[in-house]
Amino acid sequence: MRPVFIGGCGRSGTTLLGSLLGAHSDCLCVPESPFKTDVLRFFDHKTVPSCEILAAILKTRRFKLWGLDRAALETCASQLDVHYPAGLLWLVGKYGESVGKPAAGLWVDHTPANVRSAMTLAELFPDAKFIHIVRDGRGVAASILPLDWGPNSIDSAAQWWTDAVAYGLAAESWGGSQRIIRVRYEELVQHPEPTVNKLCTFLGLEFQPNMLRADGFKLPGYTTKQHSLIGSAPQPSRADAWERTLTLRQIEIFESIAGELLRYMGFPLKFGLNARKPTQAEKWMFALREIYSEKLVNKVRLRRRRAIAS
Repeated sequence: MRPVFIGGCGRSGTTLLGSLLGAHSDCLCVPESPFKTDVLRFFDHKTVPSCEILAAILKTRRFKLWGLDRAALETCASQLDVHYPAGLLWLVGKYGESVGKPAAGLWVDHTPANVRSAMTLAELFPDAKFIHIVRDGRGVAASILPLDWGPNSIDSAAQWWTDAVAYGLAAESWGGSQRIIRVRYEELVQHPEPTVNKLCTFLGLEFQPNMLRADGFKLPGYTTKQHSLIGSAPQPSRADAWERTLTLRQIEIFESIAGELLRYMGFPLKFGLNARKPTQAEKWMFALREIYSEKLVNKVRLRRRRAIAS
C-alpha cells in the first residue's frame, strides 16, 4: 500500500480532498492520524520494537476515532515482528478491512500537519507522495473562528495560516515536483473534475467520475457537524464565502498581517498596502478573547460535542 499524505493549514480542505480521493476504488482514506509521527518523540523507531510503538498509538484519543476494536488490535500488535512503517501499514490495513476496502493500493492520509512532517514521513515511506492544499487565508479564518479549536481571533488566525503555509512551501521546495504537488482549495471547489484529474495523473490513478461525489471517507461522529459538506459534491460558493462572513475590519487586519503571503500565493487583496494593523486596543481585545475562549468556552463546547457523539 503506497501512502499519499495530504497536508496544509487546518480548514483548507484536507478532509474534502481526502474524501474525493478516497472515493476511488483503489484508495483508502483513513481518519486524521497525527500520532504516526507524534509518537516518534518518545520512541526511536529504529531501535524500539514496533509492537511497543503501536501499543502507545492504540491508547491515543486520536486512534480511538478510527472506531476499531482496540483490545483485539493490542493482542495482535503484541505479536508483530516488523519495522515501524510496516506496523503502521498493518493498522491502516485493519481500518481498510473495517470499511470494506481490504485491498486498496493507496493509503490516503489527510492530517493537516503532514506538511510539517514531510521529511520524517518520506524517511519512513520513501515511495510516498504528498499533496499540499492551500486555501485563501481569509477563507481559513472565516472557517476556523467559529469552532471550538484553533485560533479565536483574526490576528492569531492570520499568523496561524502564515506559519502553516510556510511549512507547506518548505516541503514543496524540499520534495520537488515529482514528490509533492500543490492544489488550491478554490480550484478544487470551483473546477473539481480537472483538478482531481490532475491529481490522479500525479498519483498514477485512472480518474473515476464517482470521485466527484466526495463520499470516500467515513467521518468520525464528533466531527460531522464541522465537516457538514463531506459526502456531497464540492460547492463553488465556498471559494469566496469568507467575503460574506468576515467583517471588512477583520479582512483588513488579516491583510495587514499576511497580505504579502496572500499576494505570493496569488490571492488578490482588498486593502493592499493600505491595510491598517490592529490598534493597541484591538490587540488587547483579541488577547482577552483568546484566553477566554481557550481556557473556558472551547473546553466546554468540545466536551459537549464529544459527549453527544459518544
